[in-house]
Amino acid sequence: MYENNLMKVDMPAPGTTTKVKLKRYREGKAYDTDGVVCTEEPLEIMINNEPYYLTMRLPGQDTALAIGLCFTEGVISTFRDVLSVNHCADSANRLNVYLVPQNPTGTGPAKKRRRVLYASCGICGKEQISDICTVFTKSEQTLRVKLSEILHMQKKIESEQLVFSATGGTQMAGLFDAQGGLLAFAEDVGRHNALDKAIGQILVTGKEKEVKTAILSCRLSYEMIQKAARLGVEIIAGASAPTSAAMGLAGELHITLIGFLRQGGANVYTFPERIAAD
Repeated sequence: MYENNLMKVDMPAPGTTTKVKLKRYREGKAYDTDGVVCTEEPLEIMINNEPYYLTMRLPGQDTALAIGLCFTEGVISTFRDVLSVNHCADSANRLNVYLVPQNPTGTGPAKKRRRVLYASCGICGKEQISDICTVFTKSEQTLRVKLSEILHMQKKIESEQLVFSATGGTQMAGLFDAQGGLLAFAEDVGRHNALDKAIGQILVTGKEKEVKTAILSCRLSYEMIQKAARLGVEIIAGASAPTSAAMGLAGELHITLIGFLRQGGANVYTFPERIAAD
């Protein structure tokens, strides 16, 4: 039912990476090249044929993910509470966990708490992106900025990251206007929280229409693009790598997605026409 393979391998497992085309900026020059990003796809976890949880994940070890989630959420107290775990026949992105029946003495798996209801069999990344794109408006192309300006924005919010300077344990998010002016900044132990805090500041001040660029310190995942896209940003940049789902969503919404933003260069994965080499 469950196999754990800890053998060391030289290459990533099939399906965990996606080959992409990108524009690389180095030492003031830009050139087209190939790259690789992490594959990010949704996984719907069912419990006894009922929707329970939907998460974005790196494909692989789905059974372990489902079992671990059920344990940490208090659905099960031991692996003996699990009868079986199977992928849906129609989708590798849907998993059904079957629990042993509760016996009359009250021992057995706990009563499950439904976390997310997503009633659709055979979900996949492309279908999720299409659903999101029907809600969001595609970004207008009004910006044309130099990479050095994006790097300057990054440096500006790094100087604001006081908790990180003291502890090294936070993520940050900064939102900028068309002129590169800082509109909102936040840091938090969680990357989602940091961006939500910054967006909250924008909403309180009523500056939603002024936000053009989001600078993040974290990995550029699907959820982070989704959150920033609600503000209609044109550019999302981060110091780390994007995922395949993040690239797909940014491409559909006409957002320029920049990864590995560090002094000396960056990789631009979608809509590079907004970025000028120095």
